[in-house]
Amino acid sequence: MGHHQHVHEHDKGLRANLHWLRQIRKFWQSDTNRAVTDLVDVQAGETVLDIGAGMGPATVVAARKGATVIAVDPSPMMRKMLSFRRLGQRARSRITVADGVAESLPAADSTIDAAWTVNAIHHWVDLEAAFDELARVLAPGGRIILLDEDFTHPDHPLYATHSGHEDELTNVVVDEIAASLTARGIEA
Repeated sequence: MGHHQHVHEHDKGLRANLHWLRQIRKFWQSDTNRAVTDLVDVQAGETVLDIGAGMGPATVVAARKGATVIAVDPSPMMRKMLSFRRLGQRARSRITVADGVAESLPAADSTIDAAWTVNAIHHWVDLEAAFDELARVLAPGGRIILLDEDFTHPDHPLYATHSGHEDELTNVVVDEIAASLTARGIEA
């Protein structure tokens, strides 16, 4: 499973990069990402995993809370942005920016206390492989939050920017995800 399958708007040339840079304010600080770190109850001393970390709004919050964060993203542009951002953080020693995908996580077995993804599941190529990886890396009692907005719904504020890209996105069905996680011993 190569990273090439995870190509999305982030890595489609200069025009796409400029588009994302114009959106930086929206993705640099995110109430949604902050809420996810609160809901997953990030604690100091824990090792946590931010899958599809992007520019790192949740990564930075978790590191400030005292967690060691592995921030995974397949996009070279997003990793560069987060690596740059990491330099300005007091907690930078607790942040590792890693090239990776949900289907092949860069973490050892049973080492992750909490994991999350915010608006990245629709990029995952093989959901079952990703859930196998989550089950592999989560420590006993580990917690996860998988959040994905439906950008293709006409009522979503960003519908206009995502409409027409449905063929690039993995279909996310909540009940199926819950059943897959439960089958792997992960409370859903």
